Amino acid sequence: MLNYISIKNIVLIEKLELNFEEGFTVLTGETGAGKSIIVDAINLILGKRAEKRLIKKGKDEATVSASFTVNKDHEVICLIKNNGIFFENEILLRRRILSNGRSQSFLNDEPISLNFMKEITNYLIEVNGQNDQSGLLENSNHINILDNWGNLSKYTQDLSLVYNLYKDKVNLYNEHKEKIKIFESNKNHLEEDLEEIIQLDLKDDEINKLIESKNYLMSREKIKESLTQINFLLKGDTESNGIYESLSLSRKQILAIISLNKKLFNKLDEALDKTIIELKETESILGECLDSIDETNLSLDAIDNRISLIKRIARKHNIDEMEIASYKDKLENKLNSIVNSNEDLKKIEDEITILRNEYKLSALKLSELRNEASIKLSKFVNSELPVLKLESARFNSSLNILDEDNWKPNGIDQVVFKIETNKDSGFDFISKIASGGELSRIVLAIKVSLISEHQNINSKTLIFDEVDTGVGGAVADAIGKRLELLGQHNQVLAVTHHPQVAARSSNHFKVNKSNKNSYSSTSINNLNYNERLEEIARMLSGERITDAARKAAESLFQQNKNFY
Repeated sequence: MLNYISIKNIVLIEKLELNFEEGFTVLTGETGAGKSIIVDAINLILGKRAEKRLIKKGKDEATVSASFTVNKDHEVICLIKNNGIFFENEILLRRRILSNGRSQSFLNDEPISLNFMKEITNYLIEVNGQNDQSGLLENSNHINILDNWGNLSKYTQDLSLVYNLYKDKVNLYNEHKEKIKIFESNKNHLEEDLEEIIQLDLKDDEINKLIESKNYLMSREKIKESLTQINFLLKGDTESNGIYESLSLSRKQILAIISLNKKLFNKLDEALDKTIIELKETESILGECLDSIDETNLSLDAIDNRISLIKRIARKHNIDEMEIASYKDKLENKLNSIVNSNEDLKKIEDEITILRNEYKLSALKLSELRNEASIKLSKFVNSELPVLKLESARFNSSLNILDEDNWKPNGIDQVVFKIETNKDSGFDFISKIASGGELSRIVLAIKVSLISEHQNINSKTLIFDEVDTGVGGAVADAIGKRLELLGQHNQVLAVTHHPQVAARSSNHFKVNKSNKNSYSSTSINNLNYNERLEEIARMLSGERITDAARKAAESLFQQNKNFY
C-alpha cells in the first residue's frame, strides 16, 4: 500500500506531502490545475524517464519520495532481501532529478540502480492511462496479464528456471561442438606435428650433449697435439729417455745401496716402484685417449644436421629446445581431448534431452492451466462488460501453441486478447478496434474479475489516470462503481473529471492551482464532507456553482452507501 508521497520542485509544485488511506481515492481539480503532475511524479518513482523539464523553474533539482507497507509474505520482500538490503516493514523509495538530466535512486536511503527501482515498483504500483492500459495494446503483454489474473506466477517462475537451465545446456553444447569442430579441423596438423616429434626421438639433454660433441670435434687437432706433447714428455724420443726409463735406472741405483740401510732405502724403493706402476697406468690411459681421437666415428656434419633439426622443430612451435618433450605431451593430450570431448558432447546432449522433456512436460501442464484461466477470464470479463455499458461487446482470450523454435521462459503459449465491440462484427485485436474509453472499461473488467477469483497477497496500488475520459454520465457511474468495488480489495487512486466517479470514493483530494506574483503553483487539499459536496457541485455545474448542483451532489453521495 502507498502510504505517503513527497514531491519537491516538480513543475508547479514547490513542496507537497500527501498521506494516503486504503480503499478508493480520487484526485479532482480544474483542467490545468496539475493533476497530471502528481501522476508524473509517481511515474518517476516507477523508474520512468526523468526529463529536465520536470524540474521547477529556478531550481537545481527535484525530488520524489514514496513510502509503502506490504504484507509479510509479499514477493517484493524476497526481491529486496536477495539484493542485500535489510528492512522491516516500510519501503521508502526516493528519486532525485538533477539539472543535467541525470537522476539518482534510493531505497531506504541506500543508493540503488534505476532498473532495480523499476523491479521493486513493478510489484507495488500499476498505472493505467488512456494510452497505457496495462499492456492491453501490446499482444506480447497478454500472457503476463493472464498469468497474473490466473495466479500462475509460481508456475511460470518454476518453468523459467528449467528453461534457463535447458538454454544454458544448449549454449554449452554449441560451444563444445564448435571447439570440437576447430579441434577436428586441426587434427591432421596435430597428428603430423606429433609424428614429427616422435620421429625426432629426442633424448634427455640431447641438445647440450650434441653441442659438447660438436665443440669436442672442432677442437680435435688441438687435443691431439696436447696429448702428443704429453706423450713426448712422458716417454721421450730416440735421443732422450722417457720418465719411465729414468725411474727404472733410479731404482737400479737404489737397489745397489739398499743393503747398506734397509730401513731408510726401502721406503725410497717402494715409492719409486709405486710411481713406476702409476706411470704405466697413466701411459695406458694416454694411449686410449690418443686412440679415441683417431678411432672416433662422430661426424661434425651429422651433429650439425641433428642440432639444426632440433632447433627447426622448436622454432616451428615457438618453444625452447628443452620444451620439445613437454610439447609432445601437450599434443598427445590435445588429441586425446578430442576423443574425450566427443564423449562429453554426448553427455551434454543427454542432459539437454532430459531438460527439454522436463520443460515440455511443465509447459504443457502450464498451458492447460492457462487454458482454464483463459476461459474463466473471458467469462468474467464478459459478465462485467454490460455493467460497464458495453452490452454489445464480447471479450475473448485465446491460446496458440508456439513452434519449438519460439519456446520462451514463460512457456510454449501465445496468449491473445481480442474483442468484438458490436454484435457479429467479428473479433479483432484490441489495439485495432477499441477506443480509449473502451480500453479503460476492459481494464476495469479484468481487475474486478481478478478480485472475484483470487485474494492476492501481492496486490498493487492501482492508479487510473483519467481512464474515464470520453465517456458519458451513465458509463462514468458504472466506472465509478467498479472502481469502488476494486477499492474494497486494493488501494485505488483515480484522477477523474467525472462527479459520478468522485462521489463513490472513500477519500477525495482536490488539486488547486494559484497565481501569485506572476508565479503559478499547485497545492492539494484533503477534502472533508462539505468540501467534497462543493467540489462535486463544481464538477456538475462548471465555474458557477448553483444550489441545484449542490443538491445533485448531495444526491450522488446519498446513493453511495460507503460514504461516511
